[in-house]
Formats: sequence, structure tokens, C-alpha cells
Amino acid sequence: MNIVYATDDRYAGFCGISMFSLLANNKDLPQIRVFILDNHISEENKEKLLKTAAQFDSPAGTRSVVFIDVADFQSRFKFAFNTSGYNPIVLSRLFLPEYLPEDVDFVLYLDCDIIVAGSLSPLEKEYRPERADVGMVPELYMPPAKKKESVGFGPKDTYYNAGVLWINLKRWREEKLTEKFLSFYASRNGQLLYNDQDIINYCCRGHILQLPQWFNTNTNLPYFPRWFLRHLQPQYICEPRSEYRKRLKNPVIIHYQGDERPWIRGSRNYYRGFYEEYEKKSLWGTIPRVRGREWYMMCYHILNIGTRILPPGRVLFTNVIGINKIRWFGKS
Repeated sequence: MNIVYATDDRYAGFCGISMFSLLANNKDLPQIRVFILDNHISEENKEKLLKTAAQFDSPAGTRSVVFIDVADFQSRFKFAFNTSGYNPIVLSRLFLPEYLPEDVDFVLYLDCDIIVAGSLSPLEKEYRPERADVGMVPELYMPPAKKKESVGFGPKDTYYNAGVLWINLKRWREEKLTEKFLSFYASRNGQLLYNDQDIINYCCRGHILQLPQWFNTNTNLPYFPRWFLRHLQPQYICEPRSEYRKRLKNPVIIHYQGDERPWIRGSRNYYRGFYEEYEKKSLWGTIPRVRGREWYMMCYHILNIGTRILPPGRVLFTNVIGINKIRWFGKS
């Protein structure tokens, strides 16, 4: 299976922890080749990433890491752009057809703020996007006004999260999607709320294979009652109650999107234990926690508790100011 991450040196440790969890929980896969889009990763961190893969290499299952220098990716844009506080490295994945070898037809892109807590074999066996551009999980909630403003979607149009992309790279090449991506971004003057996520949603519309939410689990999901989830995101799969609870406790891929990251001091997120488990086992050990945002984490925790009691209030909060907080606090 081909995997791709994109990172600079600041996020290399998180990339390594994510990769450790991926390899630890997918020993059954015969081959895992990890491509890392490298934006000035230090030699020390590169060595750790290589050693992480070597820990899981065996005659029964080869594991390898390939670094691809993307330090010049911003020069590929012939127009000015503003990533709204997000690390510009996220845009490098728009050029995957050029960066990855020709023999790669399918590749799983993972954000660095992800823990792979289960087997990815179902993606190969049941959810390979043979006739689609990409497989993605619907966003837990995207305010209709923002969805319309960013990509012109209507209230009932499904908007997808791009933290996990199960890419049909062969189709990306055949359809010349990189050119389409850049053309759309230029038409919006390089100004989009969610950058490449908006670009992929717009340009791949109608050619997206929907994946179950357990392959890109939003860490706010446990706070929404199951009955309300059917209203909030009707595209999510709601199994029978007992099965849903099991899935909720043990998703395949956990995505620490948003502000309540487990490496921020004071975070009380439901899934923080998964991150801490693999962090301790990794070559990076315990990464120092971000300080100075304890009060904000407490407010976030109160918001989560309130969501369980009155979930419509969380939606109202998101509609009014929640989706814009990235511009106030920046992305951690």
C-alpha cells in the first residue's frame, strides 16, 4: 500500500507518531511504502522516520520511506494566495501526480495530525476508488453559508474533509486534475477558507467515493448524540446502537482536526489517549505540550459537554463564530 504525508520540520514529529501508529496496526499488509513530501525536514528527523519504518520491516512485509523534496512547491503557483493561517505545505498535495512515481496508481494521503488505530485493509478490499477521483469522508459539519461562499455548494450538497484522501492517482493524471486545481484556485484569487480541501471538493465533485466516517473520524464526533448526528450529517453511517458505540470507541483513523489537539496542554479530548499511546512508543517520546492555551482548552471542554446536552447550540456556535476561530488563534 502506498501512503503519503506532507510535512516540514515543525510537524515531522507528529508525522512520525502517525506513521508509527500506521505501521503498528497494519502488520498484515505485505508492503507499505511511505512517501513524505519533504519541506526542509532536518536530517535528525529524517533518520528517525527511517528508523521508525525499519522497526516494522520484515521478510513477510517490507516497509520503506521515500523523501520527496518539495521545498520549491510554492513557486509553482503563478498567483498570490493566502492559506488563512494554515501551513502552506497542505497545498503541495495538489501536485502529487508530478511528485510520485508513475507506478503509483493509488495512494492514501494522511494529514500529520492523524492516528491510524486499525487495519487499512478494507480500503484496499472494499473501498478502492476504481471509478472515482478520490475516496473521502464527509465533513462532520460545514455551515451552509460557508459551503456556498467557498465552493458554491447548496445546503444539501455533501462537503468532504481532505485530511484523508484515498486517491486514484491514475485518474488524476489522465484527467489533468492538477491543472484544474490551479485554474480554480486562480479564479478565486488564491482566497479560499479551506484551501486545497475546497479545491478538491469543487474539482472532484461527482467523482468522489464516499468512505465511512471511521476512516477519518472527527474528534468532536463522540460529543454529538447519535439521534442528532442523523440530522447533522445524514451521509454518515449510523449502525445499530451497540455497533455504533463499538465503532465510536475504536475507529480506524482518528483525525485531530480543529483546535483541541492532544499536544496542547489542557486538552481533554475524547480520543487523546490514542495519541498519547503511540507518542510514548515512538522515537520522539513525549513531545512538549503547547502552553498558554489552557483557558481555551477548558472553554472547549465546556463546549463539548454542552454539546451532549444541547447539540443544536454547538451548531449555532459554529455558524456564528466557530468556523472563523482559525483566523484568531492560528492553526496549532
